Parts: sequence; structure tokens; C-alpha cells
Amino acid sequence: MKKSKINPHCPVRGCKTSQPHQDDPIVKGLIAEFGPPDKLSSWVLAAMAELRESIMRDLTEKRIFAWQTRLRQPEELYVRALYLLFLASEQEKHHILSGDMPNGLSGLYAKVNKEVFEGRGLLQTEQPGLTYGTFTPMDTLNDGAHVSFRAFATCIGTVKNPEYLGSDFPDRYCKHLNTYCNYLNYMSNMFKGGKPRDIVLAGVKNLHKPASYWAEQQKLIKEKH
Repeated sequence: MKKSKINPHCPVRGCKTSQPHQDDPIVKGLIAEFGPPDKLSSWVLAAMAELRESIMRDLTEKRIFAWQTRLRQPEELYVRALYLLFLASEQEKHHILSGDMPNGLSGLYAKVNKEVFEGRGLLQTEQPGLTYGTFTPMDTLNDGAHVSFRAFATCIGTVKNPEYLGSDFPDRYCKHLNTYCNYLNYMSNMFKGGKPRDIVLAGVKNLHKPASYWAEQQKLIKEKH
């Protein structure tokens, strides 16, 4: 397949803008509000907290369709924030904030998974289906966000078979969203304290390391002594 040509106004392949994004007064306003990392992380933390409260109400009150169709929102918000904070060039920031295509979650997630999650993320990892075939969590997020009939059928199945999620699922999902809020709070405080991006990024990478990693590090330390 032929690669799309680079737009002279934007370094993101496939972008069709007819002028530099930074010349757009709306983008200028967005950059002023979300460009500084302390402001971006603080805004995203506030938004994530609101999403947590709203989505958890849907889940605890058994509004399964409402919950299913919003699954992608916290994941996308978190991934976009990480990409903007730690990976995007200045021109890429302008493109992402402009909303012009391409601007999808999958492409941003692949880079965030590689550089921040260090390949441990599972959204694009193929997994066996509950009763048939395979899927990726990213497919599930997209199906819900687009209100597909596949997502609709999943909701029907969940209502008919609540054991698929488990009685403790609301608590587990709330813990997941609380983790995002805690990590964003860490970033916000670090940036407000004047810490540079590379230092904050190192801390964020550590936050995403699993408990097994730290157990192995402790084991290695003990072996050396």
C-alpha cells in the first residue's frame, strides 16, 4: 500500500488540514488551556473523577448498556493524556487538539503501550472469547463506543448471565478507575511542583510496573546480600 504524503502543514500522515493547526484560533485556545503539563494533568484528573462517579452509578444501578457504551471513555482520556504529556512533539499536540483525522485511539495506544506501559498493556492483545472465538479489549471498547449490535448483544448476555462479570465486578472496576485518578493526581502534583517531564515519566513508568516486577527486584536485592 502507498503511504500517504506528508502534509506540509502537519507532520501527521493522513492529515488533510489546509493550514498549520497553530494558525487556527480554536487550537490556539486549546493549546493555552491544555499545553502546560500541570494544567493538562489537572483537567484530566477532574474529568476522570467525574467519569468515575457517573459510570459507577450506571454500573451499580445495573444500567449495563449505558456502562458498556462508555467503557472506552476513561481509557481514551487516559491514553490521550499520556501521549500529550510525554510523547507528542509540539506539532503533534496541535494536531491532536485540533481533532482532525487521523486521531484514533489505537494508534496513540500502541505508542503509549510501548513507551510508557513498556509493552505490558493488553488492549490490543488477542484473547479467547467467553464462549467462542477470540477478541481484543480494544474491539470491545470500539464496539461499545459505536453502539454496535455486537455490544448490544453483549449487554443482553450480561443481563441474562450476571455471573459473567461476577458479584465483585463493580468494586473491581471502581478500583481500576481509582487507579487512573491516583496516577493522574501523582502527575498533577509532580508537574505543579516543577518536576521536568523525564522525571515524571520515569515515575509514571514505575507506577505501571506490576507487583511481580517489584517482587523480582526485591528478590534480586536479597540475593546480592
